[in-house]
Amino acid sequence: MDLNYLLMLQNFREATGGVLNTFFEYITKLGETSVLLLPLGIIYWGVDKKKGIFVMFTLFINRIINGFVKITACAYRPWIRDSRITPVPEAKVDATGYSFPSGHTTNAVSVWGGLSMNIEGSPKCPKILQIIMWVLVLLIAFSRNYLGVHTPQDVIVALVIASAVLILVAKFMPLIDKKPKADICVALGGTALCLLLILYAALKSYPVDYAADGSVIVEGSKMAVDSYKNAGMGIGFFIGWLIERRLIKFSTENSPVVNIIRAVFCVFTYTMFDNFSGSAASALTGLGLGSGLSKALVQFALIFYFVAIGPAIVKLFENIFQKTKKA
Repeated sequence: MDLNYLLMLQNFREATGGVLNTFFEYITKLGETSVLLLPLGIIYWGVDKKKGIFVMFTLFINRIINGFVKITACAYRPWIRDSRITPVPEAKVDATGYSFPSGHTTNAVSVWGGLSMNIEGSPKCPKILQIIMWVLVLLIAFSRNYLGVHTPQDVIVALVIASAVLILVAKFMPLIDKKPKADICVALGGTALCLLLILYAALKSYPVDYAADGSVIVEGSKMAVDSYKNAGMGIGFFIGWLIERRLIKFSTENSPVVNIIRAVFCVFTYTMFDNFSGSAASALTGLGLGSGLSKALVQFALIFYFVAIGPAIVKLFENIFQKTKKA
């Protein structure tokens, strides 16, 4: 039934000459982690630090859960399950790892749903903006089906799990500030969970299916790379968050000019480092670390910079400027 639905959408694409392909390709990119980190960084660095942390908590916890579920279910992508399904080529390039549940949908709920929850009741943000964000979440989820890279159950389960995590984080976050050492426990617990994901991905067995010519259809170890990346991002976030919270303590309560400069600096430096991430992972793999661990280390470095190192650099230069100005 799920594959018939994808075939129906595929027939529509072919009948209309792919008139909506480009639209949904752009929509689906709004669920990619690297793309979402840009607006999230602007919020965290230069608009509202607390809101940024809330959304990042939701995003990275969801990414960790997504990693565990994917390599437990080991569900193949639609075109592997049925050769009649031909996904849109541009979307297939980024459709790495196992299929269930959808990572893009998970990201969409975490970020766009998280931002919607954070602006609720704000006089500066009309209700329509919240509705638009949730419509965007649903469009991103549907785009994964339309482009032929996920089944309906992939996106439905992702919507349910990610929404449940979003609600739990909203309930849990206020409790951290009420207990002095709660942040240490949370950071250690989150890091331990990420390390467990790495061990699980490295040690578990994966299904091996063969084509008619005797070749392996899918290598499970390669499909698990996304879980390594999720674990690396999670460790970078939890350690970076604790260090920033305890030692750096930067503030977003500044003048609009300062915050704009911060946002530009964030976008520029993160984009620059992200562009080199592939080369860095390849270099580490060449040193014998393995593809999974190499990508985990690179993602750790990117997110650690994003959460802690970048704000520390910004705060350092701001302090130097203030001292110079006073002198």
